[in-house]
Amino acid sequence: MLDMANTVADTGTTIEILPAARVSDADEMNHRIANSLQLLSAMVSVEARGIADPVAQAALDVTQRRIAAVASVHRQLYQAHESTSVDLRAYLESLAADLQAGATGRPVLVDAAAVSVRSEDATAIGIIVSELVTNAFKYAYAPGAPGNVRVMLRSLPLGGYMIEVSDRGRGRVAEVIQGSGFGSRLIELMAARLGAEGSYRDAQPGTRFLLFVGGR
Repeated sequence: MLDMANTVADTGTTIEILPAARVSDADEMNHRIANSLQLLSAMVSVEARGIADPVAQAALDVTQRRIAAVASVHRQLYQAHESTSVDLRAYLESLAADLQAGATGRPVLVDAAAVSVRSEDATAIGIIVSELVTNAFKYAYAPGAPGNVRVMLRSLPLGGYMIEVSDRGRGRVAEVIQGSGFGSRLIELMAARLGAEGSYRDAQPGTRFLLFVGGR
């Protein structure tokens, strides 16, 4: 069956609709969830464009990215015909491409080992990475200044894995001063859900966030 794309009327927002090739009940469920979340994400994006208040617009933009991160998990599950396990490397590459597209092309570079995780863990990781990358977009570099954001995934020798999100921008101070704090609390909540340890480090220049999940 041919891939289809629906466009929200007169907005320029394109929604990728996954091909409905049913393989199993789990595939069908992930197919429906992914498409529904992608539609919801697009609707939030459209709503944000119609709001003049920059604070409200920014809040809706962040909400749209969070929804898209969860939708991407179910897209990976559907495309891999999996019900419980996600290829974290493929997921992070897909998520990075989505985030880069939403940031007017600021590069998001992924260097990832092959790691498989539970779908619920992938959801938490997607939210964490989305928050960190979005913060780097907003605070790490001056408007119009060049610079990229890197996402690294490595297996740990004693089991588990490590994720690093880094930039070479102005450092953590800018984020602490300008941010609302909700994103940081969300990162802490998702890390606790994973049973993970996360911390910020000064990259001189820039900021690194390290997340250790499982064995060290």
